[in-house]
Amino acid sequence: MLIESAFFKLSDYFQSVESPSELYEEQVAFIFAVAIYQELQNRGFPYLLPYIQFEKPYPPPNSDKAVDIYFRIPKDKLPAEILHRWSESGVCEENWIEVKFFGGAERKRSGEVKAKNVGRVLADLLRLKYYVSEGGKYLLLVFNRKPEYYLAFTREDSSERGYLKPLLEPGEHKVMMDLANEPKTVLDTISKRFGKPPGQKVELNVFTYAIKPLPVKGLISLADPPLRRSREGLMSTEPAYYFYLIRIMEYLPELTTKEH
Repeated sequence: MLIESAFFKLSDYFQSVESPSELYEEQVAFIFAVAIYQELQNRGFPYLLPYIQFEKPYPPPNSDKAVDIYFRIPKDKLPAEILHRWSESGVCEENWIEVKFFGGAERKRSGEVKAKNVGRVLADLLRLKYYVSEGGKYLLLVFNRKPEYYLAFTREDSSERGYLKPLLEPGEHKVMMDLANEPKTVLDTISKRFGKPPGQKVELNVFTYAIKPLPVKGLISLADPPLRRSREGLMSTEPAYYFYLIRIMEYLPELTTKEH
């Protein structure tokens, strides 16, 4: 699994970021594209770099919108045994990757902003589900502190968004997003980035991968942690990154045999 393998190297890449407080979404997308390229290079395929693209338009009739990262496997440039092995491990010919970063300049706590952030996540999931008919569909979420700081897990009426926690839990899940229960703030954000949803209820099969700080005993620790530079000057607090890779799974219909 190429995209997934690259994902699990992200925490190493982020350790080399000199000014974490000044990270932006475009930089995170670039870092992930570099991780994908490095994964290809480690496997002996550095010449596939031109097949990683930024801001690739979605297929018509949605070509006015673009995906953050697009990666295509050129089947004519790889040996048949490699293609077979990759196919068996779940690699798709076309891969569409949306990227969302919550941190840096986006550190705002207001309930309205957190609701808008939910709308941004939902809009990307809808784009991947409905703009692309097949292929690898991924949403990369990166937070520089716990997701609860940026996402509204409950609505204004105190009801829970039951789909958010499963989306951020490692493993395979079936989630139901009931847009009829969402406030105007969320729906307006979806409309701006995606358009009008095809229905009030959207069901997704997803597989989530996660990297987050582990609260276990015996971790490596430093008496004096290294200082990091921000716009305000030197700071000693290291950001605790939380990474989530959500893959939308669209399975082939099961083959059935009739008894005669």
